[in-house]
Amino acid sequence: MSMITEPTARTFFGLRRSEVILLALLIFLLTLLIVFLNFPTNAHTPAWLPVLQNQLRQLFGVLIPYGVVGVLGAIVAVAELASTFQTYPREALQTRWARILIGINIVAAVLALAITRLTMPQMNQVLQVLGVGVGFQALIRTRFVLAKPIGGNGSGEVSLNLGWLYDQFQHLCRTQIDLELMNNRRTAVIHLLTYYPSLAELYDIAWYTIIARATLTAAEEAAKLAELEKLLDPKAPEQFARSSLALMILENGGPGYVNLLLDQAMTGQPAETPTRLMSAENLVWQLVERFSLDGLVTFTEQLTPAAEVRNWVREAAKPNSETNETNQKAAVAHFLVQQVGAEVIQRALAGDGE
Repeated sequence: MSMITEPTARTFFGLRRSEVILLALLIFLLTLLIVFLNFPTNAHTPAWLPVLQNQLRQLFGVLIPYGVVGVLGAIVAVAELASTFQTYPREALQTRWARILIGINIVAAVLALAITRLTMPQMNQVLQVLGVGVGFQALIRTRFVLAKPIGGNGSGEVSLNLGWLYDQFQHLCRTQIDLELMNNRRTAVIHLLTYYPSLAELYDIAWYTIIARATLTAAEEAAKLAELEKLLDPKAPEQFARSSLALMILENGGPGYVNLLLDQAMTGQPAETPTRLMSAENLVWQLVERFSLDGLVTFTEQLTPAAEVRNWVREAAKPNSETNETNQKAAVAHFLVQQVGAEVIQRALAGDGE
């Protein structure tokens, strides 16, 4: 399993070619089975055909309830995994421990139905399937409080935690899946750093990745942008900032977006960024090339009376042995563009802000 695919590895609706072939084969075999079970018989039909059809119908009549509860158990397990690994749901589901979690849910549901049928054979079959398929999944995740002190804070209560064992197993699976995905995340970060080595370029892509998300609320977008701004601290080591920006691109854009960026880098195409972003990037590099660190401090004092902006720039412009002067200037320039605005800075550079 790999989170990063080569440009030539074609996919179809997010599935690899081998997965598409396997899915098509299963659908074809299922279609043949349905046609065979419903094939009309008459006097000219071979004698063995109606007998085989009846035997298969009886067999499927026994197996279908187990298949239904197994599918329900698998759906619940898949939903748990998808909600836990929202950025990489497909990659998480392909890990070995994800298959173990799903398999255990299926086996447990099938065993629960078998026990129910043995102990309550007279119970309606539909109610058995619904009771086990839905009720059993809720039961193994439930904690019952039998007695609780009045006005207590939770201490001294008597409870029956049926979900404790499953919680431990679920925690084990989640941890192991996360460790398996660590290799893929590291590979993605290394590839991004290889093809996009510039700190400013990584920042621009990370910024665009956040603002281009359609499902983020205004508060979530603001929080992510604030987190992004913290990575531009010129006192932070450059390699740490670059790696953190690459990881942020992966976390916010997902593996498919990273694959797109790598495809564009490998084929020499520019990464897709809005016009506003490109003009801001050009403005940042104008500031970097035109001013020294002390010059940026002086320019900031002429540009804005805001004390918090001036103080931040003064601190950021202090000599720092852990990074070079260009990166410090880039961090200050990005901060000015974000806090003061591109239009104000452009007028100041042109002499209109004097």
